[in-house]
Amino acid sequence: MESLRGGSNARPHSEQALYCFADFTLDPLGGTIRRGENEIELRSKSFDVLAYIVEHHGQLVTREELMQAIWPDVAVNDESLTRCITDIRKALCDEQQRFIRTVPRRGYIFAAQVTTPVLEFPPTPKPKTLPVLLGPGPAAYRRSTVLVGLAAVLIGVASVASIANGIWRPLKTNAPLRVTPLITLPGVSRDPSFSPDGDRVAFTWTGPNQDNRDVYVQQIGIGSPLRLTTDPANDYNPVWSPDGRWIAFLRRSAGDPNRSEVRLVPPPGGPERKISEIYVPQTYFLFPPYLAWCPDSSCLILSDSPGQGQPAALFVLAFDTGEKRRLTWPRAPALGDAQPAISPDGRWLVFRHQPNGSRIGELYRLRLRAGVVEGGEPERLTEPAMDAGYAAWVPGSKQILFASDVSERHGNLWRLSVTGSGARERLPFVGEDGLMPVVSLPQPGQPARLAYIRSFQDSNIWRIETSAPGVPTSTRPVIAVSSSRRDSTPQLSPDGRRIVFVSDRSGAWEIWASDRDGANAIQLTFLDTATGAPTWSPDGQWIVFQAARYGNSDIYVIPSAGGKPRNLTSHPANDSRPSFSHDGKWIYFSSTRSGDRQIWRMPAPGGDAVQITTNGAFAGFESPDGAYLYYNQSMDTPSPLWRVPSSGGTALRVLDGVVRGAFAVLDRGIYYVDRAPGEGGALDLNRPPGEARLLYFNLATHKSSTVARDLGNVFLGLTASKDGHTIFYSRVDSSVDDLMLVDNFR
Repeated sequence: MESLRGGSNARPHSEQALYCFADFTLDPLGGTIRRGENEIELRSKSFDVLAYIVEHHGQLVTREELMQAIWPDVAVNDESLTRCITDIRKALCDEQQRFIRTVPRRGYIFAAQVTTPVLEFPPTPKPKTLPVLLGPGPAAYRRSTVLVGLAAVLIGVASVASIANGIWRPLKTNAPLRVTPLITLPGVSRDPSFSPDGDRVAFTWTGPNQDNRDVYVQQIGIGSPLRLTTDPANDYNPVWSPDGRWIAFLRRSAGDPNRSEVRLVPPPGGPERKISEIYVPQTYFLFPPYLAWCPDSSCLILSDSPGQGQPAALFVLAFDTGEKRRLTWPRAPALGDAQPAISPDGRWLVFRHQPNGSRIGELYRLRLRAGVVEGGEPERLTEPAMDAGYAAWVPGSKQILFASDVSERHGNLWRLSVTGSGARERLPFVGEDGLMPVVSLPQPGQPARLAYIRSFQDSNIWRIETSAPGVPTSTRPVIAVSSSRRDSTPQLSPDGRRIVFVSDRSGAWEIWASDRDGANAIQLTFLDTATGAPTWSPDGQWIVFQAARYGNSDIYVIPSAGGKPRNLTSHPANDSRPSFSHDGKWIYFSSTRSGDRQIWRMPAPGGDAVQITTNGAFAGFESPDGAYLYYNQSMDTPSPLWRVPSSGGTALRVLDGVVRGAFAVLDRGIYYVDRAPGEGGALDLNRPPGEARLLYFNLATHKSSTVARDLGNVFLGLTASKDGHTIFYSRVDSSVDDLMLVDNFR
C-alpha cells in the first residue's frame, strides 16, 4: 500500500528548500506539505505530482510529461494521474481550481503565486555610483552585467540610507492608526508625493473649475494649495526629488495622447525645464505613474516604449546627459511595466507588470547592487488575483505599501516584506478605497507620515425612452438599476424583461440579473474576482461573460437562472468582451492571441477559435441578421465603429466617435454614445468630458441623429430593446477623490 507521507524516491526533487503558496508550504526534500503549522497527509505519488507541478508553476505541464516524470519505469494508465490530482485537490481544498488549473485535453498549470524564502543579504559598502542599471538585454527580462556610470555621488545615497535605516524606528505603541483628510477639493486629486522634510505634499488637481489638471503643493496644516503649473495641457505624476530641489512631472502632448514630456519645476514655483519625452500607448489597462527619482537625485526611473508596438519598459534617465538606459525587457503581448519605486538605500526596485494584455497587474522586484542588476530575472511579489500596484517604500528599505484591486479603483492598502519572507498584511484602520500611497522620510525626532488617495465611485444604470428608433426624446434619463456601489455594463434580455449587469455590491465585481427596474436582483456568480461584459444567448438561457480568475481573462458561460459557471477558454492570452451570434451557434470575443487585440470566434460550446478582425478590436456584436460583425477599436478614447462579414473579410468603417464601447446594433440602425471633442480617456488623465450624447446611426441613410443629450459621466455599456424604444446605459453619479493623511505612521 502506498505511503501517506510525501517524498517517494520515484524521481529526484529540486534542490530548492521550500515553496510557499497561499498559506501552504511545500518541502520537496523533506516530503511534506503544511498548512500553517499543520502537516497535510498525501500519498507519495500524489505528493510527487504536486511537487512537480509547483516546481513548474506558471507553466503548462502535460499529462504525458507528468506520467514520464512520476512513473518513469512503470506502465500506468491515465487513471493513476487523475486519482493523484483528485487527492491533491481534496487536500488543498482546490475544487474551484484556485491552485491547479486543468487545461482540457492537455494537462495542468499551477496558477497560484509561488514564493521561496528570501535570505537577507549581507551588508555591503555604500557604492560610489548609483546602485542601478543597466545594459542591453535580449530576452523578456534579462539581467544586465554592465556598470553604467551616471556620475552619482556617495553622499546622496548614504544620507538617504542613513535616514531610512538608522533614524527610523517603528513607534512602540498599539494605538490604532488614524486617518484625516488633507485635501477635500472638488474634482479629482491624484499623485501625492512628499517633500523630503515631510511637511509638504505635491499632487495634481483638476482645479477650481474642474477643467484642467495641474501640479499643486499643499503645506500640511496650513493654508490653501499653491499652483505650480498653468499649461492647458494635462499635467500628472509629480514626484519630489530627494534633495528637495525639483518636482519632476509629466505633461501629456496635445497632439499625441501617447506621448508626454518629462519636465521639472522648482517647488516654490518658477520657470519649468523640459528634460526628455516618453511614449506610452494610452490604453485603459496600463496605469500611471511612470516616474520615480533615484535616491541621490541624479536620475529618474521612467516608463517608455522602446519602439512602435512594443510594451512599455523601465528606463533610467541620466539627469546630466539625458541618456536613457533600459532596465526591464517585457515582451508582447504584455502591456508592459510602470509604477517604479526604488528603495531608499538603492538596493531594490519594485514595479508593476501587466502581462498578456490583461488589465490585472502584478508587482515584481529587481535587486540592484553596485551599479549592476543582480538576481537574474525579476521576481514576482504578488499573485494576479490581488491586482496590485502603486508600490511605496517604507523607511528601512525592507517593506513596501501597495494598493490592491488597482484596475477596479476600489483598492485597499497592504504592507509587504520585499527582502524577507514575502509575508503581507492589510493595513489596519486605514487604507479602505486607497490608491497611490506614499510615505515620508522621517526627520530626527519626527515619525513618518502616510498619504494616499481615497478613490470611490458610485455608478448606476439609467434608462432612456423614445417613441421610435432615432427620434429625439424630450424626457430626461431616469434611473433603472442602482445601489450604493458600482453597477454597470447592462445588457437587456432577448424578451426585454430582464437585465444582466456587473456590480461590486457584494464586494467584488460579479454578474447580477434583475428586472428592468432593478427589482428582484440576484447574484449569478460567486467567483470573488474581476468579472465583466455579460451578454445573453438569443434564447435567453445562457449568459456569457469574462472573468480573470487566474490572472489573464477567460470566457465563461453560466445559465441565466443561475448555476455553475463553465470555462470556455484557457489560452494564456487575454480573452474578453464575449457576445453570442444571432443564432447562438458562435461566441465572438476579443483576444490578444495574435499579439494585439482582435475579435475571434469559437463554437458556443467551446473549441478552436478563428480570428475575424485584423485592424485592432475591443468589443464586437453581430447584426440581428447575422451578416456582419460590428466592432470598435478601443475603450478609453473615442473609437471608430467598423463592420466586417461575420465569417471574416474586408473591414468597412461605419462611423466615428464611439466612447467606451457604448454601442448597440439593431435591425435598421445603431445606437451609440459620443462625447464632445477634447475630452479625456477612461483614466481621467485629460480634461473632464464634455456633454455626452446618445446618437442613432441610420443604416439606410448613413446619417446620425441626436436622440438624447446630457447623459452625464457615461461609464461602461449600452443596450437597447429590439424595437429601439428603450435604451439602457451606465454612468458615474458620484465619486470621491480625496487626499488622506496618516500621522505617526509605523
